[in-house]
Amino acid sequence: QDPTTDFQIKTPVGWEQSEQSLPDRRRIVLFMNKNEDGGQDKDLVFVAYTPVRDDFTQLSSFGTVDQVGYATILPKGELMGVKSDNKMLSAVSKKGAYYFDYVSKVPGQPKRHFRTIFSLVTGATGGAGSVLVTITAQTTDDRYDELKSTFDEIIDSYGKLKK
Repeated sequence: QDPTTDFQIKTPVGWEQSEQSLPDRRRIVLFMNKNEDGGQDKDLVFVAYTPVRDDFTQLSSFGTVDQVGYATILPKGELMGVKSDNKMLSAVSKKGAYYFDYVSKVPGQPKRHFRTIFSLVTGATGGAGSVLVTITAQTTDDRYDELKSTFDEIIDSYGKLKK
């Protein structure tokens, strides 16, 4: 639960939690499931809080779900200066948020499966501004079937706090 941004999600049981505050006022909460082999291909869920300008008053201020997906999700590697092969599996707008399911393959790394929610929370900065809340669950594509039910629970649990 996050009463500041008025939403809740179910978090993965037994995964290590950490939090980071970045100099640009972003905040990130991470949940990591370290693989037994100690490799770097960790299963990860993160929640990113990004303050946005006052004129972004609703999620559609960023564009439609398809526009946001094609501008931010699919060019994932290119945004980081790396060539990547990305495929959108689904992009839907529901419960006041944008939901994305996609895979990405960067050369030299295993193919990864991502499930992401974009949500805009107005007034969450303590002032007039809003916060873009991004929730992403990711794992290697070969582990996705094993973790799909966990990811489904996390994604399906997203909602406004009940007051």
